[in-house]
This record gives sequence, structure tokens and C-alpha cells, in this order.
Amino acid sequence: MGTSEHTVTHRSLDGVRVRLTGAHDLGRPCTSVARIAENGRLHEISGGTRADALAWAEDIGVDRFEQEFRLQGGRLRVGRTAARDRDTGLSDPVLAAVWEGRRHAVFTHLYHGRPADAVAFFGTMRLTEHEDGITAVPRGRARRPEPAEMVKEIPGLGLLEITPLTGRTRKRLPSWRGAPVAGGELFQDTVEGQGPYFLLALKSLLVTVLPEEDRVREVPRRLAALAVEAVR
Repeated sequence: MGTSEHTVTHRSLDGVRVRLTGAHDLGRPCTSVARIAENGRLHEISGGTRADALAWAEDIGVDRFEQEFRLQGGRLRVGRTAARDRDTGLSDPVLAAVWEGRRHAVFTHLYHGRPADAVAFFGTMRLTEHEDGITAVPRGRARRPEPAEMVKEIPGLGLLEITPLTGRTRKRLPSWRGAPVAGGELFQDTVEGQGPYFLLALKSLLVTVLPEEDRVREVPRRLAALAVEAVR
């Protein structure tokens, strides 16, 4: 019996929609990461499901959300934790901020932040929830200095990081030619101390694959059976 194909579409924080198709387990959630430059500071924000946001808050030590604000058709919740420096043992107060829509969320942390700072920061973006994700469009003087990135785990393949192929992201490609594959080129390289990884350069997307340790040799074959494409 053949294995049936699955299809899933995810939307990144900057609005790029990516469709994945293949006989793989595509059921894991996808998170999107973007950086917003505002007032001389660079903030990293993440987008994913509400469950992703709550798991993140728990991971960084938020026991409870202390305040809640209605904002752009959703709710912004804030809670406090601390970031400890492993070398010095010193800790800095951190404000975790989670904007929740119906199914999806955008989350970030602000060092030494107050609730009013979180409200002001989320006000520098126009948040819109869609069925397949949330977009966060900078407004006013805020800007996004680089494309957003999608991160998705596919069992048996590894962790995929997907971003638009631009002049800037193209610089990540090695100097040599890759192996021709459907829709583009496949490269393999190694990060010292971390092991091998793969780069798939497609027409408009760049896919970095961080393989599962025991599946490195299978990656080219399994990746060839996965269609990754930008859709409108």
C-alpha cells in the first residue's frame, strides 16, 4: 500500500505563505520569527499557536499573567520572570508579553519592561489573524530589517527553517554549485562542532534543514519527496 500525501499551509509574520506537500508527518505546529527595529532597539517576536505561546511563557519561568489588555481585536497578556546569566549568576527582570487571537498568538519578551512598554511596542505593529497564521506589519517608524523566518519540525527529516530567497539570504549559500533537485538546488555543509546541515534553494524560498542525527544520509531522499512552495 502507498503512503498518502499530506498538505499543510503556514503563514509567516511578514505574510509569506508556504505550502508543504509530501508523505511526511506535517502535523507539527509551525512558528515564525521576525525582528522589529523600533526606537533604536531590535526586538525579536515569534508567532505560532496559542499553545505555543503558553508553552514558551512557561519555559522562561512565567508563573502567571498579571495583567491583560484588549488590543487590536485580541488580548495582550503580560507576566514577569527573570533571565539569569550563567557566567555571572546575575539576573535581569523580564516582561513576557503574549498577544492572543482566536487560535494564534504573537509573543516576545522585554528586558526591564513595564506593561505600558508592552502595549506601546505591540502598537508599533498591525496584527491580523488568518486561518493559517498571524501577520505583524510594522507601522509608524518601526521597520522589519530582514524577512521573517518559519521554523517547523518534520519527524524523520529534522528542523526546517524557511525564509524568502533574497539577495541577503542568498549569501548563506556555499560558493559551489548544489545538486539539482525539483525546483532548485540542494547543498550540504557542516557547522564545526554541530554537524552537517542542508540548504535547499528554491525559486523564491531558502530552506535550511537541521537533520536528525541518525537520519543525515536519508535527508536528500526524504527532502526530494517534500514539495515546498510559496503560495499567494
